[in-house]
Amino acid sequence: MIPLGCEPQLLALYQSGDHDPASGCIKPLNNLAELHNRALNGMLRELRRAHPGTAILYADLYGAVADLIVSPRKYGFRDEPLAACCGGSGVYNFNMTAFCGAAGTAACADPSEYVSWDGVHFTEAANRHTACATLKANSPALLSSWTAEARRRIGCA
Repeated sequence: MIPLGCEPQLLALYQSGDHDPASGCIKPLNNLAELHNRALNGMLRELRRAHPGTAILYADLYGAVADLIVSPRKYGFRDEPLAACCGGSGVYNFNMTAFCGAAGTAACADPSEYVSWDGVHFTEAANRHTACATLKANSPALLSSWTAEARRRIGCA
């Protein structure tokens, strides 16, 4: 599970509360996601023991997204990783009554600089970063076996 407390939609809904000073994300929601991920890992360990001939991988989406939120410039994103590219207004550019595409909303000029497309979904660039980070963490041999051109084409150069 991704860090729920970093989603612009939830940040706009729950502006008061316990926010992490480093990321700006809502701590209790991220704690819930971390709890879910620990429980999932426990279940995966049980499944691996029950099915020793089966490869069962855990993709750490939480870590990949959290790293992106804390260090957006490192990955080519703008300094406000919690603001949506397309939406309404406010700190997070998200409004529950003005979803992306509705009258009064506008998309940013360059979605590749944003983590969130519409406050709920990631941009293509953020999805690419998350996929590449997950491949690097879980399947480094597979990723390194691809040609540089193949890695560049999918954005994992």
